Amino acid sequence: MITTNKVAIYVRVSTTNQVEEGYSIDEQKDKLSSYCDIKDWNVYKVYTDGGFSGSNTDRPALESLIKDAKKRKFDTVLVYKLDRLSRSQKDTLHLIEDVFIKNGIEFLSLQENFDTSTPFGKASIGMLSVFAQLEREQIKERMILGKEGRAKNGKSMSWTTIPFGYDYSKETGVLSVNPTQALIVNRIFTEYLNGKPVVKIIRDLNAEGHVGRKRPWGETITKYLLKNETYLGKVKYKDKVYEGQHEPIITQELFDLVQLEVERRQISAYEKYNNPRPFRAKYMLSGLMKCGYCGASLGLRYTRKDKNGISHHKYQCRNRHSKDLEKRCESGWYSKEELERGVIKELERIKFDPKYKNETLAKKEETIKVEEIKKQLERINNQVSKLTELYLDEIITRKELDEKNDKIKTERQFLEEQLENQKSNVLSIRKRKLTRLLKDFDVEKLSYEDASKIVKNIIKEIIVTKDGMSITLDF
Repeated sequence: MITTNKVAIYVRVSTTNQVEEGYSIDEQKDKLSSYCDIKDWNVYKVYTDGGFSGSNTDRPALESLIKDAKKRKFDTVLVYKLDRLSRSQKDTLHLIEDVFIKNGIEFLSLQENFDTSTPFGKASIGMLSVFAQLEREQIKERMILGKEGRAKNGKSMSWTTIPFGYDYSKETGVLSVNPTQALIVNRIFTEYLNGKPVVKIIRDLNAEGHVGRKRPWGETITKYLLKNETYLGKVKYKDKVYEGQHEPIITQELFDLVQLEVERRQISAYEKYNNPRPFRAKYMLSGLMKCGYCGASLGLRYTRKDKNGISHHKYQCRNRHSKDLEKRCESGWYSKEELERGVIKELERIKFDPKYKNETLAKKEETIKVEEIKKQLERINNQVSKLTELYLDEIITRKELDEKNDKIKTERQFLEEQLENQKSNVLSIRKRKLTRLLKDFDVEKLSYEDASKIVKNIIKEIIVTKDGMSITLDF
């Protein structure tokens, strides 16, 4: 049952359907306001979207409603019908669960008698969730079939980012060769095959004024161009390649020879920098580092050589130079050598200090393989809450409540005992595994590569901030 001091009324019509739907803006306002009067509820504000479709949430009054809901300016949101809030079940569920209920606000739809403060209303949210998931899956399936159909028909999948060398027709969905740009594409493939470094290709193109589609040529876009099968007259969708309706710019023979040259140069580069494992991460902490501020991965960057001619490497958040200003991270640089020393020191402490090893394993106890039991316990706790609500709403008797609670109590005790036993067993297994892995961990005797292998077998991720790092073990 809703007990409220402030109600936000939301009304909407689309211009084309206002008369057909049989309830105008004024009619909705009158009915909802009258309902509030009967209930002795105070109307905080009426949010009105006139002439806006319910197929999406890009509506000024709805955006204002959401903003005020997050500030908790009212207790309840009231609409005439569910489809006034949204015609998408996915959007409706998001607004009710992630905006209203999350901020302690109840939701009521007058026509459907949909009330989130009642047990039936809460159950209805679950039903709405099922249909919203079905809606998402149907949309996803239609999108996949649509994209796959385009690819099979040879139509371009690159209407948002048109490959350099082509123009795109919105009417036909087919690429057409841009003669001027096609000459540049051919030149890049040919010069690369003839041994010219990518940096020199880029330098010459930019110096001659041959700018890319939107900006000067760079290393990333040039390397991507050299691997792009669109230039063969193909259309690629996921892992499948189809014959396109557009004309090729280069021959299959030239493309194949360039791919072999790309592989040759990669292998040569790995050998030059003493990495005998082509196409695999060279450094100890590669792939493990995460920014503690924004969650993005940390990438390795080269710095200038010092006075002794030695190059030093530092890790940096990949969002530090993001073009999206909202994503840009202000975290600093982290010395590769210092981070590696810190990780080695931590693993050596775990290896030689039994007490610290037990403490480290205990910290990870929350993420070990006991999740299924915890889920069952959570389900039982939810049952208790639901039973209490049913009793308070006089749907079940006190006797029925006590009988159900007795059964739940027995089941909970059994699960809690299982949980403790499982934790003890898993902890013992994890301790033996960690001891085995650390047995041969001796940085003074191991090569850098072998030490790196052990680190990657033990550590799942490392969260780094200016104040230090947090290591998560991988078992």
